[in-house]
Amino acid sequence: MTDAFHKESISGPVFSDLWRAMSRAEIDQFVRVLMTAYEVIGVQEKKGRLSLSRIEDPTGLKLEFPPSVHSPKKFLFPNWEKLFRFRLDGKVLLEPEKAAEPRVIFGIHPCDIHAIRVLDDCLFEGEADTVYQAKREATLLIGVDCVPDSHCFCTCMGTDRVENGFDLFFHRLGEGYLVQTGSERGEALLNHYAPGVVSRAGEPPLPLQVKQRVNKLYFPYESLSSVLKDAYDDPLWSEIGGQCLGCGACNLLCPTCYCFNVTDRLDINLEGGERVRTWDSCQLDQFSQVAGGDNFRSDQADRQRHRFFRKYKYLWEKHRRTACVGCGRCSRECLAEIQPTEILNRLFEKRLLPPLKKLPGAEYTPQLAEITGVDHLTEREKSFRLHLPEPCSFSPGAFLEISVFGLGEAPFTIASPPGDGLDLEVVVRSTGTLTQALHRLRPGDTVGVRGPFGNGFPIEAFVGKDVLLVAGGLGMVTLRSLLLSILQRRSEFGRVTLLYGARNVDSLLFLDDLRAWHRSGDMDCRLITQEPTRGWAGLQGDVTMLFKDIEINPARSVAAVSGPAGMYRFTNPLLFRLGFGDDQVY
Repeated sequence: MTDAFHKESISGPVFSDLWRAMSRAEIDQFVRVLMTAYEVIGVQEKKGRLSLSRIEDPTGLKLEFPPSVHSPKKFLFPNWEKLFRFRLDGKVLLEPEKAAEPRVIFGIHPCDIHAIRVLDDCLFEGEADTVYQAKREATLLIGVDCVPDSHCFCTCMGTDRVENGFDLFFHRLGEGYLVQTGSERGEALLNHYAPGVVSRAGEPPLPLQVKQRVNKLYFPYESLSSVLKDAYDDPLWSEIGGQCLGCGACNLLCPTCYCFNVTDRLDINLEGGERVRTWDSCQLDQFSQVAGGDNFRSDQADRQRHRFFRKYKYLWEKHRRTACVGCGRCSRECLAEIQPTEILNRLFEKRLLPPLKKLPGAEYTPQLAEITGVDHLTEREKSFRLHLPEPCSFSPGAFLEISVFGLGEAPFTIASPPGDGLDLEVVVRSTGTLTQALHRLRPGDTVGVRGPFGNGFPIEAFVGKDVLLVAGGLGMVTLRSLLLSILQRRSEFGRVTLLYGARNVDSLLFLDDLRAWHRSGDMDCRLITQEPTRGWAGLQGDVTMLFKDIEINPARSVAAVSGPAGMYRFTNPLLFRLGFGDDQVY
């Protein structure tokens, strides 16, 4: 077909609202004509149970039905879907699936229209899911109004009514209905299949009706992300994790969940098969199991927490739309009777905060720090001494966010030990626009400073023990603050050993200091470079070679490691082989 509707994408312009009267008989006739060109899906009664399925008789289509009916998701993102067939006939032959058939879903509640918008956000962005996209673009959405039941909380989520996202919407008025057009596709549908209705004069829109609610949140849904922000370790997750049976019904019934698994199913004759995807649930115990058998979300409490954070925090922060539309399907079918509003209200009550003492966003405003000194360490690294207007407290290993206004900010580890909190030192490698701009600054210039951030090294846990420091490249900057802190209190620690590797001798940082400390006997400093350099009499290789012949008793030692990511794959196993425990390596 080539009419206006079939040419238009779902992302087309929203049509101006037009409302026209239709009787139930006219709706039945409209559906009957639609069935000649589309698969029409609607709610009907089958064997005493309401079902959202293909319409065979328009008179059986229900336009008023309770919220307990399954969501339209199963037709846009089916619970079982063939991706393609394959034949094993000497060589693999792939048979792609056919194009999506034109379809009308007739009778979608406002909450489910909002849910489809959530699916659009997630499945159209980035590397779009073209299987979903094809069905979505071939499907027209016709909405109907509803009355919430005791499990619904759509009125709290702002999803009890909808202004767009549909093609047509039917509102009950007396013995008939008012049909509202919501898109050019919807208008084209009426023009083509119900021209007599289109020729009528428009009706005034119905006034908004307040929907009664029993189940509700006691705070605005826009605050959900803030409520959950500090609730990650709340004991409530263990409580509901103990109640949850892990059946996955909440996810599988949810109109916005879209996790799936992909498997191959062979034909009985083993000559071919099909690759299919099926719904999956983050509440099932094997959902987060990875190769090797590890399960990074092995506890039901962790899985329930992830479910709530995914619904009410993560998607809100990304799209300013929650992934819950308040339809109540999860609690309606939950065997453990877990009610989202009850959980969220309890978390809110625990986190009633006092009035803000600072202006909103103050944490993002930097202090202005003066550069008091600049030292050239290597061809690429410079050391900057900063004087802050207000003192700050930090542990060795913490970092600052430094701003060059007009270019942004970036994190840099504090290379000096904790002191008065006013004078700090950072090391900057020139790699990009911001760091190059920093390298151009001189004493007397100012930069923005936020922080410090990070937990740092717990130096008090090192007192009375031998300390092994392992640094690679710029990792020496992170360990320098710790090393200087130890040297300031040298008598409180046992043997101190530093193993430090860099690409070449010109990349070794603080080389003169390290040699001086080694000669003084305060520490055993061992250096190595990967590349040969004329005049360098030291070892050549990677930092793991320095582990040979070190004298250390793991039972009374701790280790601090800092370097490029790949270094940990080799150094940490060596430490554990020497006898260090997990709680002895930082």
